[in-house]
Amino acid sequence: MKIYKIAQQFEMIQQNPGSQNDPDVQIQNLQNSQQALQYFKDVINQADVVMADMRSLEDSLGIGDIGLRSQFTEVIKSAMQQTPAFNLLAQMNLISSVDNLLNQSDLSNIENLIITNISSMSNQYSSSQQNMTQIGGPA
Repeated sequence: MKIYKIAQQFEMIQQNPGSQNDPDVQIQNLQNSQQALQYFKDVINQADVVMADMRSLEDSLGIGDIGLRSQFTEVIKSAMQQTPAFNLLAQMNLISSVDNLLNQSDLSNIENLIITNISSMSNQYSSSQQNMTQIGGPA
């Protein structure tokens, strides 16, 4: 099986520390985080397929668990931690370990947090733009 990686931006865009927070940058970072979560969902789904195949192989051997699945899990966890997507999510303080990505409840909570933050920031940004237009400031 060949895996082709589509170009993805899993880098946190830095804010200028000497100026006011740019909501566009914050929203872009959150959107990049959404893409990183989707990336990990895809990786986990692919790993689940491989795990099922390994379980089938072990069943065919008829000698039970030979440790193949636990070794595979550790290798996948290690590989996930080395990805730019993991670094982005950690820099955004959305995850503390790869186990957060493997726990379905944690994954859902992170996804909901990102969606809520994007929505909230979008609403605040559009309100501030509307107020600036009404006051006669830059549109």
